[in-house]
Amino acid sequence: MQTAAGEGKILKVESDYIKILCGVFKDDHVPLSRAEFWKLYHKYNDSLRELAESGEEKVERLLARSAAISFAEETLKEMGIRICTFLDEDFPEKLYQRLGDFCPPLLYACGKEELLHGRYAGYVGSRTIEEEDASWTKRMVEKNLQEGYGIVSGGAKGIDSISINHCLENGGDAVAFLPDSLKAWIKDQYYREQVIDGRLLLMSHVSPFAKKTRNSFVAAAMERNKLIYAMSAATAVVRSDIKRGGTWAGATEALRHKWAPVFVWDNKKYEGNQQLIKLGGIPLSDEGKKVGGSPREEKPEEGGSGSSEAVQMNLFDYLNQKK
Repeated sequence: MQTAAGEGKILKVESDYIKILCGVFKDDHVPLSRAEFWKLYHKYNDSLRELAESGEEKVERLLARSAAISFAEETLKEMGIRICTFLDEDFPEKLYQRLGDFCPPLLYACGKEELLHGRYAGYVGSRTIEEEDASWTKRMVEKNLQEGYGIVSGGAKGIDSISINHCLENGGDAVAFLPDSLKAWIKDQYYREQVIDGRLLLMSHVSPFAKKTRNSFVAAAMERNKLIYAMSAATAVVRSDIKRGGTWAGATEALRHKWAPVFVWDNKKYEGNQQLIKLGGIPLSDEGKKVGGSPREEKPEEGGSGSSEAVQMNLFDYLNQKK
């Protein structure tokens, strides 16, 4: 997005407003939540200037800490981390386009900005897996790489880390949306090298300054799931529990909101997978081909995977069409 010099300055000021209002720094202020921000943003005509001048009590309190931005950004810069808001060029445009008010107003990022413009297939699944789950994921990732797609996932143990690691080990590009601070991944030598080499982009809606608790981590993981679906051309669910867990919650949410096509490995052993298929997920065979006879194939109902064309083809045909 190119802007005139004056427009660029305006965007910089408005971007700073978002950081002040929504960022977590080393102070005692509680920032606006995602829902609070968008509610106030729309209340004041989608104008950051109007919001900043609104006199809202919480907004006024947060604006008083504006001096904290420079210190926080300098500290993050030393760690190789930047803050990007939905107004900035280094923010994934797909997230705001697809998620709307479900999109985080800002993200913390580490890695090459150009990776935002790549094509990605998403992979999600349980942390507890068997060898066949890992093998199926690796085969599918290899097919994606052959077709020119990188991988986007969540970085958790299990399917997430397997898909990203196998992608990187085979020369592909990857984006990881993390449910907590980026610091642990940056400290890991392997991932740090991948970031430096320009092959891995780390992003999180959670500040490196945020205090981590079990409850906050679970909530952040649920919030992170939607980012994977929104960033991908299509996402494959490898293994899901039924009616519990982050994989189930993320997949059903994506199906309900139609953020992107949701493919599901048609493994008969996994009740969660079978139920997701009944809810509109597109079944994939062991070879990654669409399985015929889906109950939604002829007439996808509201709350299905969103694209009727996607129901008629396999994951890789669909991705090829999106090139």
